[in-house]
Amino acid sequence: MNILCCGFFPALQRTIEYKSFRPGEVNRAVRVSVSASGKATNTARVLSRLGADATMLSFAGGTNGDTVRRLLEAEDFTCRWVETEAETRICQTLLCGETGSCTELVEENPPPSSGDWKTFVETFAQIESGFDRIVFCGNLPPHAPQEIYGELISHTDGDKLLIDTSGPPLLAAFEHRPALVKINAEELRRTIQIDDRQYGLDRQARELIARGAGAAGITQGKDAAMLVTPDHVFRYTIPQVKALNPIGSGDAVSAGTVFALTKGSTLPEAFAFGLACGTANAMNRAPGHIEFDQLAELTPKISTTNEHE
Repeated sequence: MNILCCGFFPALQRTIEYKSFRPGEVNRAVRVSVSASGKATNTARVLSRLGADATMLSFAGGTNGDTVRRLLEAEDFTCRWVETEAETRICQTLLCGETGSCTELVEENPPPSSGDWKTFVETFAQIESGFDRIVFCGNLPPHAPQEIYGELISHTDGDKLLIDTSGPPLLAAFEHRPALVKINAEELRRTIQIDDRQYGLDRQARELIARGAGAAGITQGKDAAMLVTPDHVFRYTIPQVKALNPIGSGDAVSAGTVFALTKGSTLPEAFAFGLACGTANAMNRAPGHIEFDQLAELTPKISTTNEHE
């Protein structure tokens, strides 16, 4: 089971935990941890944990990029790096034990050069045929070529793709008919740009299918999720848990879904398993991390209803 996780901007992740946090005051951390993160990293990490042969393709640059590489050498998945002079970003997550809140401080990555992007596409085209499934991960900053996902998909088979992005980069990919779009509710509204007071999430998801998506999986954090196919709407109830850190939960949904599909599950079954993985991720402090005992407990608690269109 070979799965490629393709993203552009990994991060050097600092997770800082406080007993209490007061904006505008001096706050002393009780714990600080450093890890490699980013959407493709988290997706590959969860896939590897599940037992897949995962490979991540991403940019790496500068001193931060070197640190991310060293951190990932100890993890059980393969990394293919495209060299860039653009320094890999640092992202920080602030966790408050008193309130259970999570605050993200996200840097934008400096822009890779046009030559870097060309090398990325060439590298992808050289290796993509060796994978059973491919996951494209991540929204793009304004400086990135907004058509890049469409260009990458033109080199492969849309039937084996899950794409997790939104806005113009997602719209540019529809020409090549990706099998599954994974998107959260707010990203969906921004992408379709229709009045959600008149059109529910299912109607908005059908816009994605009309434009070229094979199916659309929509998440809403701890609230109900939805999978829309050409003929059905599946609604999922998510069990309520004590969330320690939600960072990486969407990536865990993508990983679990693709893993289950590759193992032979139907799409509705696979998305339910993905939702269990996303919920399990939120129960752990480290991004892109799941525990099997949590997953075993959560999976049967994801309830599904099927509405035929």
